[in-house]
Order: sequence, then structure tokens, then C-alpha cells
Amino acid sequence: MTLVILGLSPTTGATLIRSFVAQFNSFTFNILRSVLQLVCIIALNAGCDRSPADSAPERKGRDSIDPVASALVTPVHVRVRPASVADIGRQATAAGVVEAFRTATVAAETNGRVVSRSVEPGDPVRAGQVLVGLDRERALIARDQAAARVRSREVDLEQAGNELQRGRDLHAREFISEDALEDLGFAAARAQSALEAARADLAAAERVLKDTEVRAPFTGIAETVHVHEGDYLNPGTPVVTLADFSRVRIKAGVTAREAVLLRGAERAELTIDAFGAETFNGRINSLARVSDIATGTFALEIWLDSLPGDLPERLREGMLATVYLPYPNASAPLTVPSAAVFRRGGAMHVFVVNAGRALLTPVSTGRTNGPTVEVLGGLAEGDLVVTDGQFALRDGARVTVED
Repeated sequence: MTLVILGLSPTTGATLIRSFVAQFNSFTFNILRSVLQLVCIIALNAGCDRSPADSAPERKGRDSIDPVASALVTPVHVRVRPASVADIGRQATAAGVVEAFRTATVAAETNGRVVSRSVEPGDPVRAGQVLVGLDRERALIARDQAAARVRSREVDLEQAGNELQRGRDLHAREFISEDALEDLGFAAARAQSALEAARADLAAAERVLKDTEVRAPFTGIAETVHVHEGDYLNPGTPVVTLADFSRVRIKAGVTAREAVLLRGAERAELTIDAFGAETFNGRINSLARVSDIATGTFALEIWLDSLPGDLPERLREGMLATVYLPYPNASAPLTVPSAAVFRRGGAMHVFVVNAGRALLTPVSTGRTNGPTVEVLGGLAEGDLVVTDGQFALRDGARVTVED
């Protein structure tokens, strides 16, 4: 009806209406797009102007709490003790090994067949006792031949001496020349030399005869017998191994610092592990001045001179011993409780409390008597070290000291 009033046909009116709607929608869309762009710009500007401090509370609420930061902020309850100068006992220990005072492998000094063996392993022997006997027949023949040569040379010398004396008488009466007298003198000298050589051969033959009996060089125990009757021996063949346990040597190794502290010490107590808590008092015989290349320690040798009762029979070479080293030159050192010291990264450390914080501090340690450790470096007297609670600490952590 409106179209009729306006004088428009229905077809023309519908076309006009569709055109109007299309233009209206386009205008509306442009307005909405502009509004949205404006809103986005305002939001972006607001986000950029916002400072990190304003966003930190939100991130704290969302992110997890850092345990390291928490440990540095939250105080840890600890107990402390001051580093102090104290005498922890002027004595330390060193591992030692028992050795026989003397050992020897007695060897044959001449060749021959074994005809007697008078000792068995474990038998006690006396110095000079015959251990093994060799065939003496050839040695006896050689000795008798040498003795006969000596007697012959003695006769030759006596004859040369008589001829020389007669020559001197004849020369005095001018019956022989000076040259003839000199020849007689040379003959006597040759006879004397020949006699001395024969006597040396006799001594050698007698020594060979003596060597057919292998004797003990000292009193001890026959540990091992290496030969049997019928064996043929050459010079140098091992016959019997002897050991003397009437006294023993305890050999140990000490560090350079321990060697300095031991200067002037004369005796030391020790225990032998196989005998339990039984204590022995030994004499410090020597302390090396040159270190062992393999271990870097200095050899210490202690002698047990007087062995009570049946101890010599009970001792065995290679037994382990604990040597208690006296330190006459040691002064009272700086010490801390053993509970304060721990190993980290291959080195010893403690936590030192300073201004309410625990500081991880490397230290150099020395002797210990169990509850106390000697500190050689890294601390000063009076430094407060943590003795309880240090395993919950980190370097720089805040602490609260408990009584």
C-alpha cells in the first residue's frame, strides 16, 4: 500500500527495499569493526603499561615455589660449637707388619750329592748345627793331595835353603862367582813361593771339605727344607730357609708430618691383631729420612727385643700390628667436633655460622681421637661450626642457632 501511495510499482519497490537493507548492513558492519579495533588497541596499551611488579603476584600464585630460594629464606634450626684449641692426645696409630728379626736362605757353597738331611721344617736349630751333609769323598781326596803338595814344597824349600847357605860359604872363599850365588838365591825364593801356593791350595781344599756340611748361620727355626737325600747340589742351590723370632721387627709407614712429630721418641706401644688387646712395648730403632716412592710414606722400624713366654712360637711373619705413635713434639691443635666435618666434592668441609647464615667452608683435617678432629687449615679459633642440622643446609642458608 505504501508503494502504491508513493506511486511505485511492486517490482520497483522491492528492489529499493533490498538496496536499502544491503547498505544498512554494510554500514553496521563497519561501525562494529571500528569499535572492536578500538577495544583491542586499548587492551594492548593497558597490557604494555602494566609493570612486572604488578604481574609478579599473579605469577607467584601460579608457579611452584623454588626449594633453593625457600631454603635461603626460611631459617634452619642448627646447633653449633666453636673451634677451639684442645689436646686430643699426643698419639696416633699406624698399621704395621710383623717380620722375623732375621731370615736367611742357606745355600750350598760347593757341589755334591746330598747324603744326609738332619733337619725338618719347623725344627729349632742352633747356630753352627749341621743341616745337610754332602758326599765328602772327593773333597777328602783333594784335601790329601793338597797336603802332599805342601809337604813336597817344604822339602824343596829346605833343599834350596841349604844350597844357598853352602853357596854363601863358597863365595866367601871365592870358589864361586857372584852370579852363581844369585842363582842360588833365586832358587830359594822360588821354592818359598811354591810352598805358599801349595799351602793356599790346601786351605781351599779344606774349605771345600768344610762346605760339604751345610750349617746354620744363627739360631732359629727351619721354616723350609728345599732338598732331600740323593739330590745333587751346585753352588748357590737353596738348602734351608731359617727364621729368627727371638726378636721381631715391626715395620710401618708414617707421613712427613708424623715423622716430624716423632722426632725424639724412643719407644712405642703396639698390639698385634691376632693376639687381641695384648699390648707390647717396642723400641723405635729407625725412622727413614727418604720416603718410599710407591707409598710416599717414611719407613718406621720398631724392635720387640724381649718376647715374653711362648710369644716367639706364636708369632708369624706377615701378622698385622697397630702401632700407637707417641708425639713428644706435638702442640695442642685447633679442633672441632667430628660431627661438624663432612666430605663433599672429594674434600672435607664444615658449615661456619656468620651473621645468621651458614657458609660452606673447606678445611684441612689431621688427627682424630673419635669425637674430636684436628683442623690444620681453613678455620680460626672461635669460628662457630654447625654440629647438628648441616645436612639440611646450603651455602648461604639462613639459620637459627639453638641452645
